[in-house]
Amino acid sequence: MGTRKLGVRRTMTTNQIVAHNVAKARALRGWTQEQAAEALAPYLGAKLSGASFSALERSAWKVERIKQFTADELLALSRAFDLPIGYFFVPPPPAFDAGLAAPDAGLKGLDPIVVLDAILGTPANLEHWENELRAYSASVAPQPRSKREKPSVSPSDLAERLNTLGRSRSRALLRHAFGEVADSADVLERIAEAIRLLDETTSDDITDEAAPADTRPSVTPSQRAPRRSAAP
Repeated sequence: MGTRKLGVRRTMTTNQIVAHNVAKARALRGWTQEQAAEALAPYLGAKLSGASFSALERSAWKVERIKQFTADELLALSRAFDLPIGYFFVPPPPAFDAGLAAPDAGLKGLDPIVVLDAILGTPANLEHWENELRAYSASVAPQPRSKREKPSVSPSDLAERLNTLGRSRSRALLRHAFGEVADSADVLERIAEAIRLLDETTSDDITDEAAPADTRPSVTPSQRAPRRSAAP
């Protein structure tokens, strides 16, 4: 479904993309707006009213009053919905034809892949993040002063978790170029089958062209019928 109206392309800010995904996350969990507000309350430190939560979701499409999310609120969303923060930054699919609004975007907006590059990283900058995660994993937190407290953890697999992000980025790029990956795989399989059939047909044609025009079996002189002698 496109979003052009009177030839004008819709653009969405990053905050609108987050609001759009809050609604998707709520649908994923099967929650009402009231239930989502209840789940968020412990992590926000306050409960959103029904009107506030509704306005938050509507701001994905209403430019008059766009919800401005803070880093604290993004963390709260991640914890409440049990989803990575990156989930809330996934733009609508390319078929939606929405540009990314940004100060350097112009009227048509930027390609939304800019958001995914920022969230998933690129081959050029992932190394820096990986080094930071390895350093974090190598660090050991001091023991707490009280037995009732738990020391901060530093999982050893933090850097390896970037492999999952790399796969996610690859899938995102495929969807960006070809649409849904499952549909693309089916199309590629049909193309491969068509190429195979075309190759077989071409091979048959070459064989037919190489064969002699007259393919009747040859007859040796001894196999020919004797000639009848002429009448006297």
